[in-house]
Amino acid sequence: MVQQTKTVGELLQHEREQRHMSRTELAQKIRVKEQFLLALEENRFADLPAAVFVKGYIKGYARVLGFDPEPMLALLRRDFQESAKGKLIPQDFLKPAYRQKTSASPIRFLTSGAIGVFVVLFIYIAVRWYGFIAPPSLEIAEPSEDSIVSSQVIVKGVAEPEAIVTVNSQPVTVDLEGSFETQITLPNEGISTITVEAKDKRGKTTTEQRTVFVRF
Repeated sequence: MVQQTKTVGELLQHEREQRHMSRTELAQKIRVKEQFLLALEENRFADLPAAVFVKGYIKGYARVLGFDPEPMLALLRRDFQESAKGKLIPQDFLKPAYRQKTSASPIRFLTSGAIGVFVVLFIYIAVRWYGFIAPPSLEIAEPSEDSIVSSQVIVKGVAEPEAIVTVNSQPVTVDLEGSFETQITLPNEGISTITVEAKDKRGKTTTEQRTVFVRF
């Protein structure tokens, strides 16, 4: 089924079209935004959330369409690598650029080395500074936006491992990889908002919300 010359997105699109299922219908069955499935099929991984969610989307395709997800997950591991923030980065960006061998004087080598050290130091400082001022990462996997739920709702997501996470002001446990899962009760039928908050040690906070429709 999996061909080395095709991308993960092309293979997923092929599996979906082989079963004559629209992207909109599949998004409803997987309970994920259609824009994420479009980005996945077009291999626009920069527009997708963390890698754990992308893997979940692939498994959702497999579950609904009835195929083995492992070959595609292996292809994903071959072509992409997770960044420190959990995002997928193409392996090509991690490979050193090809440079032609040219004759150079010792002074040129020393100058190039000094510039390289300066650039690395600058990038290191910039990354540390961004990490200091940036709020903690937070992604909600379930429930999806505008989904229909019962009064008992499972809330799943990923945050920074050391963050304090609350769901509707109730603290939840975060594992070593940053994943969390809890069940909450929405007592009123109709439109309801689920608020998830992640706070780091510096007091910086990230808040995500999901609007759902509660049906008893």
